[in-house]
Amino acid sequence: MTKFLAIDQGTTSTKAIVFDESLSNLKRYSEKIDTMFPKSGWVEQKPQNILQTVKSAINKTISDDVVGLGITNQRETVVIWDRASGNPIYNAIVWQDRRTASRCKELRNLGYEQIVKDKTGLLLDPYFSATKIEWILDNVSNARSDALNGNLAFGTIESFLLWHLSEGKVHATDATNASRTMLYNIFENRWDFDLLELFNIPESILPDVTDNCANFGVSNSFTNTLPIRSMIGDQQAAAVGLGCIEAGMMKATFGTGCFALLNIGEDQKKSESNLINTVAYQIEGQVRYALEGSIFNVGTILDWLHKNMNMFHDFDELNKVFEQSKSSNGVIFIPAFTGLGAPYWNSECRGAIFGLERNSSKSDIITAAGESISFQARDLVEAMCSDYSGNNLEILKVDGGVSQNNWIMQNVSDQIGIEVERAQNIEASAMGVAFLTGLSLGYFSNLNDIGKISKLNTKFNPSKNRVLFEKKYFNWKKTIKKLLD
Repeated sequence: MTKFLAIDQGTTSTKAIVFDESLSNLKRYSEKIDTMFPKSGWVEQKPQNILQTVKSAINKTISDDVVGLGITNQRETVVIWDRASGNPIYNAIVWQDRRTASRCKELRNLGYEQIVKDKTGLLLDPYFSATKIEWILDNVSNARSDALNGNLAFGTIESFLLWHLSEGKVHATDATNASRTMLYNIFENRWDFDLLELFNIPESILPDVTDNCANFGVSNSFTNTLPIRSMIGDQQAAAVGLGCIEAGMMKATFGTGCFALLNIGEDQKKSESNLINTVAYQIEGQVRYALEGSIFNVGTILDWLHKNMNMFHDFDELNKVFEQSKSSNGVIFIPAFTGLGAPYWNSECRGAIFGLERNSSKSDIITAAGESISFQARDLVEAMCSDYSGNNLEILKVDGGVSQNNWIMQNVSDQIGIEVERAQNIEASAMGVAFLTGLSLGYFSNLNDIGKISKLNTKFNPSKNRVLFEKKYFNWKKTIKKLLD
């Protein structure tokens, strides 16, 4: 039996999943990733720990009939390492990290945001990689001189993993991950020298940029030789896994955060609604684009309620609260633990709970927190509808751990007013990169094959009581405005 091995290196865990040619899950292994918060707004992980979980996951799942490996990963997270030893010179600075907010604000005030957007499709925000790289080079002893001397290498997570799995033979990234660095011109498909100069980053540390399906070399670190045949950012991988391969198809992954992608095909029109333009995929040199909106806190909301506030003991109890609750009774929860993402892009505001009264209950706060997920999803979908010149968007495909909560997904459908379809295989990112691995090796003929394989599990249809949900959303928008003013 032919098998493909997918590594899904995420923010909270590393997963290895083995798929057959019909993309059925045959075997799965997962290890948690520890995250550190050394200062307010700082988020870090140990790169060597990430690497060790990946090696462990491969060892637990590899077999002689695995014909290829694909890597999908948390995007924007930055690692810089010594080329000679392979050792990182600093912890991985995670995508959620906000330490460079003041630097981004400084550059915006100097008028650079439009230049960045015109070249990269991104906004000047600490979410992306460039200012993280700049910070490491400026704050780690000898880092800048070592970089100038060609002794250091930079990569997002997939690039760091590839370097080590190939024993230092391959320093590469793919177009989707490159498009998240704020250094890559997505319209000219190259590292941009003006941006490298702006952020004072030497070209010598950058990886080569390739298609998502490519020969990335082999790993000889395991029981059998393992060809590495695909790499792609996790959200783009999920879009492929959910079959969003044509213009006008939209998906949202509800995990640690929420990331919505709308495939816009070859269209290079830039967002006018504070969304970002990004590379959806690049195959045989042909680039397809997407509009993306990123919400920083979704799964972290439930984690905060559970671990920080002890508001529920387990997820069965949480589901009971959701199912029994009729309303949040006017309580509005703003989950800006690390600022607000699209379409607000405010890295300085912090979370708040509004509308508390003497008789407000724990249930009201939990319900308001759950509703905040659907409000944020609507923010993204409305921005996408405003930007997209194609047909009306009628279906949102969803995946991710939080998408398994029926109450939250029904609430999302009620808020956005369109059908929500949940995939049968919730591991859409892993499924997407497994498919690309098979495509790279010739087991699939083209991207359209994924549409024949990806299967629907559950549909959620919106409530016809639009007045109720319009009122709730109006109050959300009014409260957000108060917080930001």
